[in-house]
Amino acid sequence: MSGDYTLEGTEYAIKELAREEADEHFVIVLSDANLERYGIRPDRFASALTSNPQVNGFAIFIGSLGDQADRAPETLPAGRSFVAMDTKQIPQILQQIFTSTMLSSA
Repeated sequence: MSGDYTLEGTEYAIKELAREEADEHFVIVLSDANLERYGIRPDRFASALTSNPQVNGFAIFIGSLGDQADRAPETLPAGRSFVAMDTKQIPQILQQIFTSTMLSSA
């Protein structure tokens, strides 16, 4: 049976990264945005992304079934999720993530 470990993986990455000494911590989750398919509630995923204030958690949704990728950012904290219907958009999204985080911490 297929499964999804988006929540577990996000929580584990944030927990482990928070233990590391660094100026900034980033966890960027790449997902196909099919959260509903696996019964993942957006509020639960949002909670996982923001579970540690020392870690900047973000999601990039790549592709999707139907309009799930477009709806996902509407249900997550503002500025924490992005949609890349073409993988060529990922470098620009990463730049936006790093730039906005650095500006907000300055």
